[in-house]
Amino acid sequence: MTACLMLFALLVHAADSPDAVLDKAIRMYGLGDYQKAAETLSTEKALKPNSGEYSLWLGKSYLKLRRWDDAIREFERAVLIDPSNSTYHLWLGRACGRKAEHSIFFKALGPARKLLKEFQTAVRLSPKNVDAHFDLLEFYLSAPEIVGGGRDHARFEVRQIASIDPRLGYTAQARYFEDDQKYDLARQELTQAAAKFPDLPAPYIDLADYNFRRMDYADAAAAAAKAIDLSRPPEPKAQLILFASWVRLGKNLPQAEKGLDALSRGPLDDDDPPFEDIYYWLGQARQAQGKKAEARMANDMALRFNPDHDRAKAARAALR
Repeated sequence: MTACLMLFALLVHAADSPDAVLDKAIRMYGLGDYQKAAETLSTEKALKPNSGEYSLWLGKSYLKLRRWDDAIREFERAVLIDPSNSTYHLWLGRACGRKAEHSIFFKALGPARKLLKEFQTAVRLSPKNVDAHFDLLEFYLSAPEIVGGGRDHARFEVRQIASIDPRLGYTAQARYFEDDQKYDLARQELTQAAAKFPDLPAPYIDLADYNFRRMDYADAAAAAAKAIDLSRPPEPKAQLILFASWVRLGKNLPQAEKGLDALSRGPLDDDDPPFEDIYYWLGQARQAQGKKAEARMANDMALRFNPDHDRAKAARAALR
C-alpha cells in the first residue's frame, strides 16, 4: 500500500472511530432524530461492548422513542459495566419511572420500587448530584407511601439540596410549598432567589416557569425576558416560556411564531423543553393568527414526538 493510501485509510478509520460515532449519535439526539440515533448506537455498540456511554445514550434514545423496556435494559447494561457511575443509576431510575407511569397500578409497584432504589444509589454514589436529589424530591412528593413516598423524606431532600446549592434550595423549597398548595409561599421563595442571585438566569427561569403554570402570563413573560437578557446564548426554556406567554396574552404573535419555529430546529438537550412542547406552542401561535393548516402541521409534529400529548391532541381535534 502506498503512503497516500495508508494515510487515507487511517483518516477514514479515525472518522469512523467509536467516539466519533457516539458524537454523531449525540448530535442526532439533540436534533430530535431519536430513531437514527438509536440505530447508529445499536449498530456501533458492538465495536465497544464495554462502553457504558453507548448504553447510556442508547437507553436515552429508547426513552424518547417510548420503548421503556429497551431503555431499562440498556441502562442496566451501563450499570453493570460501571456500577459506581451515579448518572447511570439515575437514568435507570428515570426509565423505571416512565414505565411505571404507563403501567396499571399493580404492575407499576415493581418499577416504582426499583426507581427509588436507583435514585438512592445515585445519591449515595454522588452525594452532590443535585439532579438525583431533585428526582428523589419529586418521587417523595408524588409517590404513595406503599412504595416509599412521604413528605418527611421530601423535606429531608429539600435540606440536602439547599446544603449543596443555596440557590437551588429556594427552588426545592418552592416545589415543596407548591405541592402543599401554599402558592404564595412558593412564589416568595422563587422571588427571593431571583433577588439574591440577580446576575444568574436560572432563578428567573424558575420564577417564570412557576408564574406561567399559575397562569400569570404577564409576570412569566417579564421573568423569562430577564433570564434571556442574562444568558448567552438564550436559554431555550426561557425562550419557550416567553413565547408561550405572548401567545396566551395574544401579543407579539409573529415574533412568537418565529421564535418557536427556530427552537423547533434544535439542538435541545435533556435540560431543555421537549420538542413536543415546542411544536404544541408553535401550533398555538399559528392558530392564534388564523393559520389553521400550519397549526395542524405543528400539532401533528408534537404528536409524532409524543402520541400521548393531551394538549396537542385536543388542539388537533379542534382544528378539524
